[in-house]
Amino acid sequence: MCSAQRLDVFAAASLKTAIDEIAANFATETGQSPRLSYAASSILALQIEHGAPADVFVSANFGWMNYLEEVGVLQKSAQNIASNRLVFASAAPQPLPLELPDILERLAGGRLAVPLISSVPLGLYAAQSLQNMGFLTALTPHLAQQDNARSSLISVLRGEVNLGILYASDVAIAPEVFVIAEIPPQMHDPVTYQAASISPQGAEFVDYLTKEQAQAVFMRYGFLAP
Repeated sequence: MCSAQRLDVFAAASLKTAIDEIAANFATETGQSPRLSYAASSILALQIEHGAPADVFVSANFGWMNYLEEVGVLQKSAQNIASNRLVFASAAPQPLPLELPDILERLAGGRLAVPLISSVPLGLYAAQSLQNMGFLTALTPHLAQQDNARSSLISVLRGEVNLGILYASDVAIAPEVFVIAEIPPQMHDPVTYQAASISPQGAEFVDYLTKEQAQAVFMRYGFLAP
């Protein structure tokens, strides 16, 4: 790949810490320094559909990757690169029983941070989990819906909300935030990250994300194997 050629990577916000390091390693090895853009997968997919200059798209769920495949912008089929799990998190470390009365008591009239439950992958997973646990109707008035997973993490970190539903990987990078309950994985669709090339020059970076060195970075930041 020519070192003068720009490579634009659009990636889910929850991947930022890991992708930053992986992209730096990629630049060292190839001489090609990716330009990284982070946001909710939903926002990025719509930007790409409307002509944003992306070479690579990394999504936090199958839905938005399938959307771009259906509109015909993918150069190659997507590859699974990592997975994740959902947790209840708080700035206070006390464990939380996964029972509605306990959750409401911990909220104490406050808010539960989640990304937008209508479109952002973490929000979709969270709403699906709450629905399957029978909690969604009671907790909907307490939801503080935000633009992306990283925004929800920041709200928990700053104490702006009593609780948050976050990715385990986000909690792993924030020592001041604690996992207080794990959401059973059977309560939601698998949390699988996928990457696909939007242009021919994106294929090398997508392939790099599946290699051992990149996978080790994902694992170190709290992600799970694809």
